[in-house]
Amino acid sequence: MDKWSMAFLVVALGLWLCLAVLMLSSYGPESYAGEPRCEGPLMAPFQRPGHGCDSELRQWPALLGVLGLATLASVVAAATTVHARLLGRLSRLTAGGDARS
Repeated sequence: MDKWSMAFLVVALGLWLCLAVLMLSSYGPESYAGEPRCEGPLMAPFQRPGHGCDSELRQWPALLGVLGLATLASVVAAATTVHARLLGRLSRLTAGGDARS
């Protein structure tokens, strides 16, 4: 169970990192100064569409989907971690209780 909780934790962290990159990083074709023309949705939420900033992953429905997946993976990781710790404590408690009888 510990391996599953660690796997879900890694998936959750990866999804949160992906969401942060999609929300904050600049993208699009570079301008004359060598900087990208499009800012991340969190940095500049009101960009004009049609200037090379039409990335499907940078639109709010896709970003909210990634947010939902990251939240779900985080909840599952927390639940499996608590479950694994509880099983470990219960097994130590029952093993200790059998030795005293």
